[in-house]
Amino acid sequence: MNKALKDMLIGVILGDAHIGRTGLDKAFISFEQSKNKLNYISHLHSLVKEGGLPLLDDSIKEYSREDLRYNKTNYSLHFRTKSLEVLRPLADQFLDPSGKKFIPTNIAELLTPRSLAFWIMVLRSAADGQQVKRGGVTLCTDSFKTDEIKILRDALKSNFNHS
Repeated sequence: MNKALKDMLIGVILGDAHIGRTGLDKAFISFEQSKNKLNYISHLHSLVKEGGLPLLDDSIKEYSREDLRYNKTNYSLHFRTKSLEVLRPLADQFLDPSGKKFIPTNIAELLTPRSLAFWIMVLRSAADGQQVKRGGVTLCTDSFKTDEIKILRDALKSNFNHS
């Protein structure tokens, strides 16, 4: 896997992409966005294909899901890679033994300008953060534990807060 593709995958995994293990030595990544984010998910789809990761299905699929809380139907677009050995190291870095996503302690080594850009793109296309009107970005980390957020904060500061 080339560095640009790996950086992109790290960024979207920090956001809302799902990574999962299969068997003893393989993993997959699935990508999902709301239907109105067709351009963004198409861009990710192209990058994954151009990066040489085989897809479960060559096309982006649409599906609907009933949201009973609001009595509404949500429409999403998604695609998924095949289960691949090359993705297993990422799964082992970002998943605990039960398969729950977490922030690895070495995230500073993994977090590049490109991966940060893709994490930010996720927030611009989904509900994972917000742009601050007076400048800056808020990255939502609600699904991570307090100690993981500290690791992320320290990595962001050391990697991007140059004097």
